[in-house]
Amino acid sequence: MLALVFVVAAATAPATPADGAYTYAVSVGGASAGKTTIQLTHTSGGVQLTETASASYNGAEFSGTSTLNLDGSLAPASYTAVYSPPGHTVHTALAFKGNTANETADNGNMAFTLGASTKNFAVLDGTMFAGFFILPAQLRAWNAQSFTAVSPMFGHGGAIALDAALKPDRPKDVPAADVPLSVSDPVEFTLWYDPATLVVDELVVPQQDATYARLRSR
Repeated sequence: MLALVFVVAAATAPATPADGAYTYAVSVGGASAGKTTIQLTHTSGGVQLTETASASYNGAEFSGTSTLNLDGSLAPASYTAVYSPPGHTVHTALAFKGNTANETADNGNMAFTLGASTKNFAVLDGTMFAGFFILPAQLRAWNAQSFTAVSPMFGHGGAIALDAALKPDRPKDVPAADVPLSVSDPVEFTLWYDPATLVVDELVVPQQDATYARLRSR
């Protein structure tokens, strides 16, 4: 009986990218600007994503780490991050409960509530990438076209809707099977991902002339 329960639970678990490390090269204006690696691990409670990022921009060095824990429905359960811009370090954390997300940070605390017509939170934390990486899997699991995004790096949260009318140009290095997931407001971006594996191959942010491109074995 226990084995049967396990099989049923496993069969109904939301689809996600496979466990493993995923590394992305960051570029701004066509020039190399850094790299980030996300480690995805399935846990007894859901999914954990840990990220280690580094960047160099205008002669300054930046780094960051984060841990995003998701529950069995891929909803965020907790998030912690450490950002290290030149000369100082900032710590932040998010705790989720029902319709509220509470942020505690070195520079103060904030609370966010689900936006109108949204039922789920997602963490899209500035230049950290883990929340973008898992977004296609989350939206498929929730069968959702909108969500409330929280960015503790900037102390900001708000409702976001996908824009099916946006027709982004396919980057030349994106696999032919990839499909786009696009947002036009408040900041336009497109995630190109494999619908079979749910792995993101590229994030394009036109207004910032920035991309995150997955480093793949050739």
